[in-house]
Amino acid sequence: MDNNHITPVHPGEVLQDELDELGISQALLAEHIGILPKTINEICSCERGISAVIAMKLSRSLGASPQFWLNLQNNWELSQLDESDYKDIKPVAA
Repeated sequence: MDNNHITPVHPGEVLQDELDELGISQALLAEHIGILPKTINEICSCERGISAVIAMKLSRSLGASPQFWLNLQNNWELSQLDESDYKDIKPVAA
């Protein structure tokens, strides 16, 4: 997707940076918010996205809004699309 001024990053990169800044391990965060450590590891490794439930748990535990985490996820997903795959789709006539 052509975002000339935005370089989307996977939300897992942002989460790992936040954990590093706070000195919190993935395992400690996982235990604190009641999910498997594997889930946090997969998010931080950019192998898994962030759901609304995870966004709410991250919001409550780390302070950013759930919308912040979901916007990161949405922007990442959109950046991974090849717009040329959709060029043949025309607006629906009213």
